[in-house]
Amino acid sequence: MKNDKKSSISGKIFTSILLILVIFSGLYAKTITFSFTGTTLKEDLKTYLQWQKYLEDNSLFKVKIKFARTYSEVISNIKESKSDIAYVCSSTYTLLKDTKNANLLAIPIINGDDKYYADIIALRDSNYKSLLDFKGKIFAFTDPDSTSGSISPTYNIIKSGNSFPNFFRKLIYTYDHGESIKAVIDGFVDGASVDSLVLTQYVKKHPQAIKKLKIVQKLGPFTISPIVARSNLSQSEFKKLQNLFLNMHNTKIGKEILKHLNIDKFEKPSSQTYDKIYKMTNFLKDNK
Repeated sequence: MKNDKKSSISGKIFTSILLILVIFSGLYAKTITFSFTGTTLKEDLKTYLQWQKYLEDNSLFKVKIKFARTYSEVISNIKESKSDIAYVCSSTYTLLKDTKNANLLAIPIINGDDKYYADIIALRDSNYKSLLDFKGKIFAFTDPDSTSGSISPTYNIIKSGNSFPNFFRKLIYTYDHGESIKAVIDGFVDGASVDSLVLTQYVKKHPQAIKKLKIVQKLGPFTISPIVARSNLSQSEFKKLQNLFLNMHNTKIGKEILKHLNIDKFEKPSSQTYDKIYKMTNFLKDNK
C-alpha cells in the first residue's frame, strides 16, 4: 500500500510539473512580429537585435524582426496580421488609420520634440538653394508613400504651379532614406528628399558625410513617425507592448538602444495630430 501511495504521489507531482511546463510553454509561445521600413537605417541592425532582446527579456513574448522592402508592404502586413507592431512613416500610419487597421502604440521623442522634417539635400559645392532649383535634374525619392521622401516634396512642387510628372529629368525611388543619402554623396543623383532624423543618424555614423552634403531646404515640420500596432491585437497584448516601449529609458539596455537611435524616450500618444499629412495627401489625390 505504501508503494502505491508513493507511486500515486509521484504521479501527481509529475502531472503537476508537466501541467506547469505546458502552461509556461504556452505563455512563451506568442510570437510578436516587429516590422521596420526605410524610416530606419539598415546599418543599425545590431541595435534592432538588441531591441528584440530587450522586448523578449522583459516580457513573455518571442519577438521576430522583419524589414519591409516598401512602405506598402508594411501596410499589407499589418492589414493581414503578418506584423503585430511596426515602426512606420507618419503617412503610413494615416493610411492604416483610415482603414482602421492600426492604432498608435508609442511616440518617439527626439531632442525633446515629436516633430521631424523633409530635408532636401545636395552636395555642398552645388548651387541649389531650394527644392524648385532641381527642375530638370536627377532626383531621389525614398518611397511613394513616404511623407518626407515623396509626399511633401511632391506637394510643394505642385503647389508652386509646376507639373510634377515632368518636373525632374529623372526621378528614382531608393526605398531607403540611407540609400537616398548615399546616392547624393556618390553623385548618382543631383539631390534627394530625406527624413531629417535619418539624416542625423546617418551623419552620426558617417561624420565625414556632413562635409560633402548640405541641406538645401527643410520642409515641415511633421508629426514624427510612430510605433503602431495592428488594430485586432488583443488589448492585453497592446498594453504589455506599450509598457515595454514606455519604460525603455528606465532600463540599462533600453537606454543604450535609445542612445544609438538618437531617441530620448517613447511616450504614450496624446495630442499628436497628423492633419498636415492628411492635407497634403488629400491635395495630391485631387491633383493627380
